[in-house]
Amino acid sequence: MSTLQDIAQSDDYGQFDLKEVYQAAQLLLQEFQKTRTQPAKLNDIISHLKKRLEGQTSYPLAILLETSQLGIQHQLQKDWNSPMKQRQLFLFESLHAQFRAKVPTTIWNQICLNYAEALIYVGRSLDGLDILEDMIEAEKDPSYERKDAERGWGLLFYSTFLRDKDQKAEALHLSRDLLDKGAEKISNTNGRALYADRLKLAVKMLEELGPIDMTGSYKPNFFEGHEREYRDWCAKHRLLLNDGNEIDPKGTMKIDTLNYRHKEANDQERGVFLETFMDAMVSEFTALRWNLYEAQEKKPSAERNEQLKAVYRQSFSLFTKTAQFVAYYYKLDMKDPRAGMQRIWFEEENMKNPLKPFIRDTKNGALKALFWLSKDIFGYELSQVQNVATIRTLQLRDQMERSFVQVITKQEEIAQDGELRKHQMTQIELERMAMSNLFKARNALSYLGFTIGLEKK
Repeated sequence: MSTLQDIAQSDDYGQFDLKEVYQAAQLLLQEFQKTRTQPAKLNDIISHLKKRLEGQTSYPLAILLETSQLGIQHQLQKDWNSPMKQRQLFLFESLHAQFRAKVPTTIWNQICLNYAEALIYVGRSLDGLDILEDMIEAEKDPSYERKDAERGWGLLFYSTFLRDKDQKAEALHLSRDLLDKGAEKISNTNGRALYADRLKLAVKMLEELGPIDMTGSYKPNFFEGHEREYRDWCAKHRLLLNDGNEIDPKGTMKIDTLNYRHKEANDQERGVFLETFMDAMVSEFTALRWNLYEAQEKKPSAERNEQLKAVYRQSFSLFTKTAQFVAYYYKLDMKDPRAGMQRIWFEEENMKNPLKPFIRDTKNGALKALFWLSKDIFGYELSQVQNVATIRTLQLRDQMERSFVQVITKQEEIAQDGELRKHQMTQIELERMAMSNLFKARNALSYLGFTIGLEKK
């Protein structure tokens, strides 16, 4: 009987069961992780699995092996935004976008868990925590067993962005509890050990924070009636510009607290400008958020569709304005003063050029998170191809701006002509994309706020 090592070194993987070949690939990945030297057969076995699983619902498993390989390769690089990391995130985004509701629950949960882990590691804890909410409850599913513990891990990373000591403590207390109780649900020994180590880190961070009187964190509710319903909806969908929204959506004060307060006494004019700029962005966001809430309360109609389109389309302006705020805040030398979130990071705002020093050399994790979020929205400059979902997102935006997009509700409405079909989207797709884009705009503003807070610290 062949061992996994024998299978891994074989010249004919086709003679073995898929499960055995998959396990052999995992063995090679573990060897790679330990030795930091890639096994010669690793590329061959992953390529074999991709070909063998093509067209099957289990195909994402082969891609997940590739993402693990890329993650280890990235660890050997000096650049924090190496081609390997960009490729890894690109593959995760593609899997999440293309296989929703198309694969068995166990595979979907594995996609979500691994994608969330990758996002948390690059600083996008807001996005990683949200991806975990896409997981589907499934008994005895190894991935779903880790959901609570992984949420605790995400909150630990999130706490590093928080300036308020009470909020940081609240996030770490919840992180510790989720890591502790969540690990008990994990049947796999290695999985429990992983989160046990992470629990030690949470406990250490709490000890370093020192004693906090958690009984004093009273959070009053200022709203009643329809306004309260609206605020509860904002908190539920994590659309508040409030650091407590991720920690306790139900119990947090349901108000927006993001602002900018300038501390350089010798530069008051610029300070007033930045304060006013931030307040304007917050106001624009809250207006779009209200429009989305109002639209979702209405019955389907042409008017409602246009309202959702407007939210989707106008959300993009907040990405550009976020980039412009970064340019003013860091006093960047801009060759193209109109450059947006896609190009602001590069010398002369040209994506073929190196990164500017302010982002290339930064230790600010929130600024890096903002950089990675821009890739999710506009694509990766180091990728030869872009995510199909990203291309469609930008294409629909352009068509809404310049032409027309028809919202369809029946199969018989689908255009036969390919060019005309590009101008169509379903009701469900419109609703999901409007919500998703506004959520990303909220996260962009939040990461911006954290960036400024870490710089002042």
